Amino acid sequence: MTAQTDSRIREWRQRFEKNPLAQETVTRLKGRAQEIWQGTFNLLRKESPEYRNAVDDEFTAESKSHCGELLETIIRIAAGRPLGPDPFAFVRRHAEWRARHQVPLVASLHAYRLAHKTYWNVTRTPLAGHKKQREALRALSMLSEFWIELFEAVGAVLEEAHAAEEARAFAQNTQAHARLIEELLDGVGPSSPETRQLLALCGIRPGMKLSIVVFRRLPPAGSLPVDVEVANRSLARLLNQSIPPAQFGKLVALRNGEVVLLAAANTAPTQGIAKLLARGVFTRKAPLDAVAGISLDKDSVANLPEALEEARIALEFAGPGRVVLRFGDIDLAEFLARRPSGPASRLIPAWLRESHGSGAEPDLIATIRAFAHCSLNVKGTARELGVHTNTVYFRLNQIKDRTGVDPRTFRGLTVLVTSLRLLDHLPRA
Repeated sequence: MTAQTDSRIREWRQRFEKNPLAQETVTRLKGRAQEIWQGTFNLLRKESPEYRNAVDDEFTAESKSHCGELLETIIRIAAGRPLGPDPFAFVRRHAEWRARHQVPLVASLHAYRLAHKTYWNVTRTPLAGHKKQREALRALSMLSEFWIELFEAVGAVLEEAHAAEEARAFAQNTQAHARLIEELLDGVGPSSPETRQLLALCGIRPGMKLSIVVFRRLPPAGSLPVDVEVANRSLARLLNQSIPPAQFGKLVALRNGEVVLLAAANTAPTQGIAKLLARGVFTRKAPLDAVAGISLDKDSVANLPEALEEARIALEFAGPGRVVLRFGDIDLAEFLARRPSGPASRLIPAWLRESHGSGAEPDLIATIRAFAHCSLNVKGTARELGVHTNTVYFRLNQIKDRTGVDPRTFRGLTVLVTSLRLLDHLPRA
């Protein structure tokens, strides 16, 4: 125990000795650790997104244990019982555990602020209705100062221990982070307890949809390679700070001169990340002198190599005129002109691919071809097919419903016709 800590605890004990009502109020908290923990924990999950992403069974057990140790120490101080050579050793253990599990320091300090609020409420309530008002007011005044000083003290201990442990674990965590990224991008789940825990702390959980975003800097003319490397590190930090953890799980890495983001969400991470970038969330904090390619949403880690390929392809089509491009927004005709290869088939509307392969709904397929042949003329299409014009309108609506592509627009019909032509050749290829 340091001289400063010893002096502070002696002073707190003297105050409790002089104020029996405050002492009685605090010692009566014995056995209420579960209630105090639950109240604080509920506030944490509501107010702190960092905790929402970090909470699992192990985290919950550690948090509950720490709350019990804190209450026991508080009661010992109030009752004048012995504390041992290091009264705040449990705070250091708590800080080291949080640092090793990458719980942000700001979140742990916020937890203490909420614990302060909880303790103040559970001691104020019985005193508010006490029959001896003058004694109750003196007890409230004394406890108000005690709670402020106590949580300032444990907060300072936690901050110091957290920083020391974070520095010690930095190299080890960096290696685990790099190993985890490589495993995931190879389509393999985390292989060790350390990387599994890291994945959970990043907010990426089983069942979430996954997407890959690849960023590439657009360095100014004449810049040196080292400038790009420094700028990439800056962009990676910006992504970590700016993507809201309440909406997305995320893992950011620097790989081969690129910044790679693995984003996870319960639904449509691709759409959400694209919206963030389009709204200029990052550019408001710092210039985003980069282009971004975004993959399609994927259902599992096994599909991440495919997602990485899609993001890199989208990056090829991005540029100063469209700095953020989703793979699904690539024009199929443009793609085939620039990259006539296998991945093009994934841009074909799913219904069209299935119908072409199975021979289902041949009337709709025939309508697409005839409508293109008649240059988007409904009457001409009806004549060519030998049906009523209303039948053509009905079929065009059905095609739009099934594919999400409007065949009555030039772009939509081009996509559909190009898809059919590609499908005509893919089996032979």
